[in-house]
Amino acid sequence: MRFRTLVTNSNLLLRVVQSIDKLSKSAMLKLTPTKLHIIVVTDLDSGLQLWSDIAVDALFSEYQIESVHNNEIYLEFNIDNLQRALRSTQSGALGVTLKLTKKQGLPVLSLTIRSQSASGREISLCQDVPVRMLTPQQMSQIREPMVPDGNVHFMMPPLNNVRSIAERMKGMGDRVAVSANREGEMNVRVANDLVDITTYFRGLETLAYDTTQEHTADREASEFYTAVVDMKHFVKFLQSYHVAPKNIVCCIVEGYAVMFYVYIGSAGYSGAAALNDTACGSLTYFIPGQMGGQPQNPPMRGAFSPISAEQQQQFAYNSYPNQQQPQNAYSQPQPTYPQPQYPQQQQQQPFVQPVANQSTPYGMFAQNLQNNQAAQIGMQFAGNAMNAMQENVQQNVERYVSMRQLKHYFDVSNIYVLSKLRALVFPWMQKSWHRYAERDQTGQVVGYKSPREDVNSPDLYIPVMGLVSYVIVIGLIIGRLGVFHPEDLGYTASSALGVIVFEVLLIKMFCYLLNVGSELQFLDIVAFSGYKFVTTILVVLLKPWAPWWITWSAFLYFGFALVFFMIRSLRHALIPESSSVTGVNVHRKRRIHFLFVIAMTQFLYIWILMQYKSSN
Repeated sequence: MRFRTLVTNSNLLLRVVQSIDKLSKSAMLKLTPTKLHIIVVTDLDSGLQLWSDIAVDALFSEYQIESVHNNEIYLEFNIDNLQRALRSTQSGALGVTLKLTKKQGLPVLSLTIRSQSASGREISLCQDVPVRMLTPQQMSQIREPMVPDGNVHFMMPPLNNVRSIAERMKGMGDRVAVSANREGEMNVRVANDLVDITTYFRGLETLAYDTTQEHTADREASEFYTAVVDMKHFVKFLQSYHVAPKNIVCCIVEGYAVMFYVYIGSAGYSGAAALNDTACGSLTYFIPGQMGGQPQNPPMRGAFSPISAEQQQQFAYNSYPNQQQPQNAYSQPQPTYPQPQYPQQQQQQPFVQPVANQSTPYGMFAQNLQNNQAAQIGMQFAGNAMNAMQENVQQNVERYVSMRQLKHYFDVSNIYVLSKLRALVFPWMQKSWHRYAERDQTGQVVGYKSPREDVNSPDLYIPVMGLVSYVIVIGLIIGRLGVFHPEDLGYTASSALGVIVFEVLLIKMFCYLLNVGSELQFLDIVAFSGYKFVTTILVVLLKPWAPWWITWSAFLYFGFALVFFMIRSLRHALIPESSSVTGVNVHRKRRIHFLFVIAMTQFLYIWILMQYKSSN
């Protein structure tokens, strides 16, 4: 298996990834000799789905792909990781190379970016995106849904206009009704117990297709076709504005689904004729219809089960006996002209009031509650009160601890945890202790990379797990002595937290006195202070069983290992690289003494944590 290429249009690839960022955390990538397919399936039964089809020539050059599976490669990647890597290519990159390789035994998409420094020297930056390889059998389980032919196809209005309206509407209800007719009229409606809001779009261009004409010839052209979909899914589709599409075709399958064909790379808006310009490709969004909070017609499971194509077609046809033979949801429609005339028929309403099931013991109660306006207003008021309370709690919590920062410190991987544990036990085997900076699109440093991307970055996962493990180990040892009491766990946890709090406050006080500002963050101090539990556990496990000289030898070894680790890790934060910075040279010698004191006190903390006793 081999994949290597030069990225010639990294801007377009970044915009495509940005457009799917809100859909899911991960996506599937299918690489073929001529096409690149990005697939996002949030839920096989009732969720939003995206299937993209982009020509290789629109993104890459010198494209090389080899595989035993018809030269096709399937993989799964984290959308946020790929997006951050592609952002690095936007600041004057001279060349970008993308290849599939292995690092430390794990597959990664390696993005090598060549750029030029201010002095004119060429530099190279490598960004690795971890991926998970998929087999053809796994990919065969993901199939495009089979749907009936669309009732109406039309060109969407400018996406930014629809997006601004949908952002205001999404707080009004959980569902939105999308309606359109063959006279170029489109309605977007949201309704709840108190308000009913409809936005009208007129003068849109409609498209006629052979399959549409066959089953709509007996309906009036002014009659609306409606599908009720989830508001969140509709808003997520509007994120496709990132690709700056020139043409978007909306297809409504009445009561079943709404599909959007987002065409990439069209030269300009020139009506249906512009759809022939598909050199770059398209993004196809499938949003299933809903009614009463449940899918009105769940997606046909035959489309996702490993059966033959004939069985799929037969299953789909039997599931919809009163409708036409279904078509593939992502097959590109072919327009024909002109449109036929349609006889008049009664117009359908966008919303259908669901009737409570009175055969169940709660059917009559649910219907009476739904008809009781006072009860509905009370339920809505209670929901608003709960939302306000939740926002208030979140704001008060973030006054002291930022949830975004906590997420950064818990962003770890298995490789990081193993590497960090090795650095704590054998710190002299590690050569590089430098932390990598995180930069924005302009090249400015905005922070440091997360632990998942930098093994030298501090984390809170290992300290928290170390504290829990320490308490459990002490409980097991006390239980072996036959004097265990449940209060011993609380006593041990309180003592351990007391040591951490004392050390953190002591370090913060010295940082204030020595003018150490943003170089050492508060959560960094907490993380480095919590690493001592790893070495303490190893010593505590030896104490009840090993001879005293082995226990104290382990105490000295792991103590010096922790001292070495603290000095090398905190050196870059406390002691600047250059002493010519104004105001820093004065405190340099004091900071060195401060760093030495922090490191040597680790012996005292380990010794305190080794002294366990029962409350009995």
